[in-house]
Amino acid sequence: MFPYEFQSSYPSHNSLSINKCLMNRLRTASAAALACFLFVACEVPTDPPLLKQRWIVPIEEVTLSVDQLLPTGVTVAGDDFSVSIDPFNTAKSLAIICGACVDLNGLTAPAPSFSTLLTASGGLPADVSAAVISSANIEVAVQNGLSFDPTTGGGSLTITIYDGQDGTTLGEVVVDPATGPMIPGGTLTRTISVGPSSIGATLFAAVAVVSVGGQVALINTANQITVTTTTTSMLVSAATVNVGSQSVDFDPEPLDVEDIDNQLVDRIQEASLLLDIVNPFGVSVSATIVIGPTSKALSIDTGATSSTSITYTNSELQSWLGQPGITFSGSGVASGESITVSARDELTIQVTLDATIQIG
Repeated sequence: MFPYEFQSSYPSHNSLSINKCLMNRLRTASAAALACFLFVACEVPTDPPLLKQRWIVPIEEVTLSVDQLLPTGVTVAGDDFSVSIDPFNTAKSLAIICGACVDLNGLTAPAPSFSTLLTASGGLPADVSAAVISSANIEVAVQNGLSFDPTTGGGSLTITIYDGQDGTTLGEVVVDPATGPMIPGGTLTRTISVGPSSIGATLFAAVAVVSVGGQVALINTANQITVTTTTTSMLVSAATVNVGSQSVDFDPEPLDVEDIDNQLVDRIQEASLLLDIVNPFGVSVSATIVIGPTSKALSIDTGATSSTSITYTNSELQSWLGQPGITFSGSGVASGESITVSARDELTIQVTLDATIQIG
């Protein structure tokens, strides 16, 4: 017997071209045997030659998108993330903001002068510790429950949004009678547009009210000024999220393996899936990969790039190679610390079949 062994790589898995190639190999081996018999007088084998061919075929690229790692309240919106922040509010009564008004409670009299600061804070969604804002609109509604307009006669209302209590000013608007009176019993609303900026986990709203006094009105110290802050839109280009242990899924990807000849599958001695992984997230993933009826464990480390393989027996391969409607899917758990992600980030796995076929 002549032990011939061939290694080759094919860019596609067209079964017809592979079968032709293998027949050419057999004819070459037969010619070699005939030459040995005619010119070298060597012993002619009575068994067919044994050939081995290594078959390396890229099958599919599978992805794990960034939205699998995002907490509730953060979604992908084109090239950005859309971030949802719950409204936050605060209120103060006239008795608190105007000590001199207490003695006038229940009387119709000129209101004393006063100044006060109403503050409230609201956080980014849980497990988001920082973000880079592309654009945001923050609506601040000031409900004047007093019986007079505190800005009349030269008073003012200043609304400021900060990155945290002592952080950078993100936007500010000053309201006076010329730009919008605080009608008694009414609500004054202003929208503050925030441009590109970096923020931490907390937004801080401050409303400064300055009243010069002198407005004649029925003084009721139980009346309040209420401030409600609503983030109507926020797009961020990057977010720092705490992954912890996050459930993830690889969405089913079709595998184009239907055209592989079953006779070739029967001749596979050993085979593996080679997985070349690009991981921009810096998280590890422990998953179960499903192809057809087979399930295999897969571990991905935190490295930016890595490679691993999954071995299949011949019977396992026969259950999905050459079969229609086969997909690659999986699920598992991603583990890590705080990571900074952008909307276009995705973990990719290039799947390649590496098989050794025996002929003869």
